[in-house]
Amino acid sequence: MEQQWVGPAIAFLGALTGALLAGLTAAWVNRAKMNADVQARWDAALLDRSSEMVEAARSLRHHAERFRGSGDQEATGRAIDAAHSKLRVCTEQLRLVGTRRVQLAAREVVLHAWSVRASGVDGTDPRAADFGRPPIERFNDALQEFYRSVRAQLRAPDAEDVIHDDEIHLASGSRP
Repeated sequence: MEQQWVGPAIAFLGALTGALLAGLTAAWVNRAKMNADVQARWDAALLDRSSEMVEAARSLRHHAERFRGSGDQEATGRAIDAAHSKLRVCTEQLRLVGTRRVQLAAREVVLHAWSVRASGVDGTDPRAADFGRPPIERFNDALQEFYRSVRAQLRAPDAEDVIHDDEIHLASGSRP
């Protein structure tokens, strides 16, 4: 009679162990899904802000390079102002979602965008003494590092393998 409880006890312990393992597995899977969802949201925010920043940077360069030959310098100046403002806002937004490398690269783009702007508008480079290279070269190099840093944070394959603007021009034999 004393051994009649052994069978039900073993069955109960087996069921309890199975339920415990199932619960732990479900919790682990849910946590992994939640972490993946959070990471996906951060990645999406990074990609959106980075795309907007590149759009603003390219727009600023485009308008600055064409400013002096523009038929409507007032409108072109407003376009430069808008692009520069958007560039600065995007840089600040990237401080929320970007790694240190992304943040530094974004700030470097803004730094050299100012020189591209000044060079296009009045033909001067306010940072020529500091860098000794044309503003467009510095700007392109800064953008290159920005692309690489964003791709690295997004875990893109071959994140460092981004074609530089200079390589594009050499291959095509033309300017942007």
